[in-house]
Amino acid sequence: MLYPHTESGQVVLRPARESDAADAYEILFQIGYCGLPTIDEYVASFGRGASAVFLVHRKGGEELAGLATISDLNPAGHVKVEVNMAADQPIELLRDANVLCTNFAFSMWRTRKVYFHTTRTSAEALAFGDEYSAMIRAEAVLRNYVFFQGRTWDVNVFSVLREEWDEHGVEFLNVIAT
Repeated sequence: MLYPHTESGQVVLRPARESDAADAYEILFQIGYCGLPTIDEYVASFGRGASAVFLVHRKGGEELAGLATISDLNPAGHVKVEVNMAADQPIELLRDANVLCTNFAFSMWRTRKVYFHTTRTSAEALAFGDEYSAMIRAEAVLRNYVFFQGRTWDVNVFSVLREEWDEHGVEFLNVIAT
């Protein structure tokens, strides 16, 4: 049985509140997040449509390291996980946040598949590492899907199936727990 862990050996996922919207916006703004509305629009709609929104913190510290969302839960059992880390954060923090959010989605809802969208072309973008990247499936490429920095970019869609997570997820959680 899965448990919705919210911390690893390196990060803590803290549920975001309305008062956290400006800090979340700052992270997205600093990394050049595509399609970011004005801060007033973002704050007014913060968390709307999301099943869960977390601030990612380094364990043992108050520094905000990133923002994680779980959204688009649908009757087919699909959700989308999105983790955005502040600049210059170690890749291990991204890995841990992605793993914790994936596990949270499978633990909390009747989730069959967790989706990730990225402009990077390989599953390495999720930072699962060589040993656990076999769980990740390439689903689709949305050609010229987003406009950012003066040009269009492809969006690559990856997924993790519940069956794969049930087989390897708890082991992966144990790895990142230390």
